[in-house]
Amino acid sequence: MNCSRKRREITRKYTRWLFENNKQYIRNLLLMYMSLYPIFAVLHSYGTSKPFSTLASLSFFAGLPLLIAAYVCTFIDKCVPYIRTINATAFLGVSLNITLTYAYHILGYDTLDSYYTILVISLAMLGLSMSKVLLINLYIALSAILFILISVFVHELPTYNSHLFVRSSTYVIVASGLFTMAGLVIDRFLFKLFCAQKNITKEIVKISDQKDTLENLNETKDRFFSIISHDLRSPFTSLIGYFDILLRNDGKEFKVRKDDIEKIYLHVRRTYNLLNNLLNWSKTQLNEYEHKPKRYKLGPIFAENRSLYREIASQKGIKITHSYPRNAMVYCNKEMIATIIRNLIFNAIKFTRSRGEIHLSARQIGENEIEIAVKDNGIGMHDKDIDKVLNPTIHHVKKGTHSEKGAGIGLIICNDILKKHNSKMQIESKRNVGSKFFFVLPIYPEMRVTHVADSV
Repeated sequence: MNCSRKRREITRKYTRWLFENNKQYIRNLLLMYMSLYPIFAVLHSYGTSKPFSTLASLSFFAGLPLLIAAYVCTFIDKCVPYIRTINATAFLGVSLNITLTYAYHILGYDTLDSYYTILVISLAMLGLSMSKVLLINLYIALSAILFILISVFVHELPTYNSHLFVRSSTYVIVASGLFTMAGLVIDRFLFKLFCAQKNITKEIVKISDQKDTLENLNETKDRFFSIISHDLRSPFTSLIGYFDILLRNDGKEFKVRKDDIEKIYLHVRRTYNLLNNLLNWSKTQLNEYEHKPKRYKLGPIFAENRSLYREIASQKGIKITHSYPRNAMVYCNKEMIATIIRNLIFNAIKFTRSRGEIHLSARQIGENEIEIAVKDNGIGMHDKDIDKVLNPTIHHVKKGTHSEKGAGIGLIICNDILKKHNSKMQIESKRNVGSKFFFVLPIYPEMRVTHVADSV
């Protein structure tokens, strides 16, 4: 069943490709026959025992409508998969129409030679019409058989003129065989060309994808080393400075001020966060993240990440609160989602003024969806900046409210991780009002929605 379906799909694609590459040729062929059809009718009228009007009517109404219908079908997209069958049937009408006129001919070498010429031209057009090969073979054979039957039963050539019968039959059979072979050879050649072009297209797409991947990896490498050389080195420079001051103290014992310890802690914490982001970023870029989602409680994930930034938030006088549905469950990769929440909280602290507020929340928005959000009342951003912070090709770095520095990769990592969860980062922000960063994850239908709230 699958093989048959696949074969039909390849046939449809081949037919469309054949038509798209030869539609002008096919249309011109049909137009030529439509314009020459009246001439054929006139030529057939000579040597016939019937009135010309009867023969002309037969010619016009038996073959011309089929050609017109086939021509119109070349402009209808729905007919393209069947265009080869339609063309073959139209040319069959022409061939049979010409063959049937043979029944009206008065026997004679001159009139038969004229008839042979027109019939062979018809068979040639059928063979070269890029119609369906099976139908070409069938229709050419049908035309040849019909000619021989008319010769035997209408004109009784075997008894009347056996030499003329042999000559006529041989002439038509040889022509039929030649054009049948021509149809087979042309179709076989065109199908090989189609397969070759299809393979070349696949290789071009593959090479293009590899090129894009290499360019992205190269950009990632350059950005990675830029961050290492500048952003990662800067905190260590400050730390070395603090320790140099302490080591230059001549006394064996000395007191360290609390604010110095806080500064050292902040530098260490930010450096750790940066290192963690660099490692996560490199994993996402190299597709080394194992995405194995499981069922987790949301509360512990919230509490763990809130406590990590308790000290940093308190130093700016920022209050962090959170709310979430009681017994909330999420279907996700826990470490990946924890990384996202850490980055969003750190980002909110960075761009929130002293004595500001940050709210980490979750709410059910559908039968099997939960929205997780980090909202602050910080400095906010313009609409044009929203597009920049999520664009991996733009290195968008902005200092925080206390001149905090960043590497500009936190939100990009979040967005890359969310793509693996079939989700995306969404941002709502207004300048000097605040920002809301949120995303959606799947939940289990039995989750209860009873909100609890608490603060730090």
